[in-house]
Amino acid sequence: MKIIVGGNGYPEKRNIITDPSHRYLDYRPRNIWTWINVIRQRLLHKNKLFIFRPLPLMSSVDADIIHLFNEVSSGPGDWVATFETELPRVLPVGGIQKFANPELARELRYVCSQRCKGIIAISEATRQIQLRLLEHFPEEQAIIGPKLHVLHPPQPILHKKSVIVQEGPVTFTFVGNEFYRKGGAEVVLAFTQLLRENLISVNDVRVNLVGDPGKTHNVAHQAFQDDDVFRKCVEDKLRDCPIFRHHTSLTNDAVLALIKTSDVGLLPTWQETYGFSVLEMQACGCPVITTNVRALPEINPENAGWLIRCPLNPMLELTVASLKDKTVLRNAIISQLKTYILQIISDRKIVSERAKNSLARICLEHDPVLFRKRLNAIYMGFETDKNKTFI
Repeated sequence: MKIIVGGNGYPEKRNIITDPSHRYLDYRPRNIWTWINVIRQRLLHKNKLFIFRPLPLMSSVDADIIHLFNEVSSGPGDWVATFETELPRVLPVGGIQKFANPELARELRYVCSQRCKGIIAISEATRQIQLRLLEHFPEEQAIIGPKLHVLHPPQPILHKKSVIVQEGPVTFTFVGNEFYRKGGAEVVLAFTQLLRENLISVNDVRVNLVGDPGKTHNVAHQAFQDDDVFRKCVEDKLRDCPIFRHHTSLTNDAVLALIKTSDVGLLPTWQETYGFSVLEMQACGCPVITTNVRALPEINPENAGWLIRCPLNPMLELTVASLKDKTVLRNAIISQLKTYILQIISDRKIVSERAKNSLARICLEHDPVLFRKRLNAIYMGFETDKNKTFI
């Protein structure tokens, strides 16, 4: 098949550009909204619109289908879209209630069009969020609902670990470029508190951290960002404590090499739309400790990893509406993280069991061959069980 895509970035490579038997045409430079959005944002100071329409005379009439990520198509040609939160994706406008936004209503009509052959949520959590959106548009819901699928991204096995450490230090690895949003501060605080409380020693653990502490903004904290005093405290501990091995950044190959030599992954994240790094860790036989936001309970069930349970809002995310909210959530994350660390150190067998289960669930639920088969069925318009979650 010849498939037009709206870009060739990481989301497209993980969810769309997955079948070597297809030919993919990157139409991002040919998308008129690529250039309109530059004008809207830089000159008019308006929101970006997530719309795809080829420039006049530049559409490919012989393409089989258009496959977009987080975008809707307003032009000619059959199309599908994979999305991570809601479709259409419409940014908030000050003074206008979300569901009264005329742009949202306009773009929903594109999804209702017969040219839209399917919309693909990357998780069941995403599907639930989409259904809540459609509740406010009952006429559109009747048309869009039957087009809605769930298809988790594919993930090949990367490394079948043969031995889990039975003695000596347990190696934990945290990977998150956005250090504070992904939970890097909570990792540092959990381990240093355990050391200070004499519940672990420097001989019990090694902790790799890959992430940039210079990326201080945490979108989940909204108006209640951490201050310089807090960040300095965390970064001093990160620098001075001997159990930590910190890298501001590494190549993807170097990250995977690090994960392959690790026993347990860490992602106590504050905000996450999916969690691709969890799949990569599991595919290396490295079970992960995560929070329970969005899709993480789906891809990190407790037989394959460890879940830090926090209260979630209707968007399946953490709510930080005050400094107190942030403090309560941070303490909950650190407390549960400490509990899991102690369990792991005291019982290495649970690491081996979860490592095996992690590999098994990747083989069963993210098989690239099965993913391609199911995606091709959506392209061809074959009937599938709309209520089935394709993991």
